[in-house]
Amino acid sequence: MSSITDRSHERGQVLVLFAGGVIALLLIAALVFDGGMMLAERRDEQNAADAAALAGARYVLTDAISAEDAARRIARMNGFDDTDPNQTVDVYIPAIHGTYAGLPGFIEVQISNNRPSIMGALVGRAAWPVGAYAVATNQQDLTFPFSMLALDPTACKAILVSGTGVVNAYANIHSNSSGADCGDGSNIGFSRTGGSTVNVYADDATCRSVGEIQDQGSGAMTCAAAPGSFTLPDPLRNLPAPPQPGVAQALEFVGPAPGPAIPRNCPGGTQAPTELAPRVCKLAPTGAYADTDWILYPGLYPGGIEVTQGTTAYLLPGIYWIGGGGMRVATGGSIISIATAADANTNPLLATWGGGVMIYNSQLPTSAGADINLDGSGAVMKLKPFDAPTGDPYEIFDDIVFFQDRTLATRLILNGSASGTTVEGIIYWPGGEVMLNGNGGTLTVDQIIAGTYQINGNGGTINVNRNKGVDAIIKAAGLVE
Repeated sequence: MSSITDRSHERGQVLVLFAGGVIALLLIAALVFDGGMMLAERRDEQNAADAAALAGARYVLTDAISAEDAARRIARMNGFDDTDPNQTVDVYIPAIHGTYAGLPGFIEVQISNNRPSIMGALVGRAAWPVGAYAVATNQQDLTFPFSMLALDPTACKAILVSGTGVVNAYANIHSNSSGADCGDGSNIGFSRTGGSTVNVYADDATCRSVGEIQDQGSGAMTCAAAPGSFTLPDPLRNLPAPPQPGVAQALEFVGPAPGPAIPRNCPGGTQAPTELAPRVCKLAPTGAYADTDWILYPGLYPGGIEVTQGTTAYLLPGIYWIGGGGMRVATGGSIISIATAADANTNPLLATWGGGVMIYNSQLPTSAGADINLDGSGAVMKLKPFDAPTGDPYEIFDDIVFFQDRTLATRLILNGSASGTTVEGIIYWPGGEVMLNGNGGTLTVDQIIAGTYQINGNGGTINVNRNKGVDAIIKAAGLVE
C-alpha cells in the first residue's frame, strides 16, 4: 500500500510541473510573438519619423510652422496621427534629443503608440509601448563664435570662476562638460562663485554648458545662462603639431659689447642643451647676469626656459618648441615678442613690442612635459601670435600664440599681476588646464580653447577680447539622427 501512495504523490507533482511549464511556454510565446510585432512596429515608426523629419527639414531654416505642418502631414500619410488616442506624434524645433539638441535649424519628430498585445494579454499585458525619433536639417554650416571653450566632456566645473575679480569676455563662453565627474549628482559643467563677475559682450551674450550652470555668491553673470546645451566641436582638432626643429640658434646679449657670456645650459652657452642631454635655459640674475636682457631665436629648447628676477627674454618671430621642462617667467622676469633684434631694449618698458611667436609645449623621450607659467609679478609680459608669410607651410599656425601637445595634461598659468600681461592670439591647450589670474592687475588675452579652466580674478580684471580667433562650425545636412 505504501508504494501506491507514493506514486499518487508523484502524479500530483507532475501536474504541478506541467501547469508551470504551460505558463512558462505562454510567457515565452508572448515575448517571442509580441516582441517580433514590436520590432516590426518600431521599424514602421522609425521609417515614418525619418520621412517626417526630412519633410520638415525643407522648411526648418525659414519657416518653423510650415516645417511642423509638413512633418505631421507625412507622419499621417505613413499611418501615424496625433489625433488617435493610442498614437503620439511630437515635433520639436529645435531638437531636444541627441547630438544636435538645442541647435537652431534642426527638427525632431517623435512617434510613439501603445500597440495592443496579442499573446501578452494571456499573462496580463494588454499593450506594449513602442517609440522612435528622428532628427534632420537642411544643408547648412552652423557657426558659433566664442571667447572660451572648455573641451573636457565630463569634468566637474570644467569652467570654474571664483575670487573677487572681473572677467570681460567679448564672445560667448561655452563648456562641453556634462559635469558627470562631480560625483554628487550636481553635474555642474560651468561654475561662478564668490564675488567674481562674468560679463559677456556679444550679440546673444550667452554662457553655455552641456551640464548644469552654478551661479552663486555676491558677484554676477551678465550673460544668459544656458544649461543643458549642445556640444561644440574643437575647431582646431585637425591641426597637426609643428614638426620638431633643431636646437635654437645661440642667444644674443642686449646691451653694449662685450657683455657677459651666454648663460650656461642655454643655446650657444657652455653645456648647451641637446635632445639627448636636455637642460633648462635659465636667464638667472646672479653675478654678471643680474638684470640682463637676451634675444632668443625660434627652435628647439630641450629642457625648457626660465626667466626670473629682472632678466628679460626677447623672442624673435617663429615657433619655440619646448622639449620638456616647460617655461617659467617669475619674480620680475619679462618676456616680450619683437619683430627684429633692433626692437630690443635694456629697459623692457621701452622695447618695441611686435613680431609673432607660437610657443609649442611638448616633451622629449629624455625630458617630461611641464607647466608653462607666466607670472612676472610687476614685470613686462607681452606676446603677439605667430604670423607666417602667405604661402609659407607653417601658415596653418597663424594667430596661435600657445599650443600644447595633445598628449600632455599640464597647465598654462597666466598672471596679470600689478603690471599687466597681454597675450594676443589663440591659446590652444586641448588636453590641459588654463589658469587665469588677474591678481590685482589686468590680464588680456584673445581666445582660449582648453580642456578645463580655473579663473580667479583676485581683485584684478581678465579681458578676453576675441580680436583674433576661430569659430566652431557644425556641419549638417539631411537626416542626422
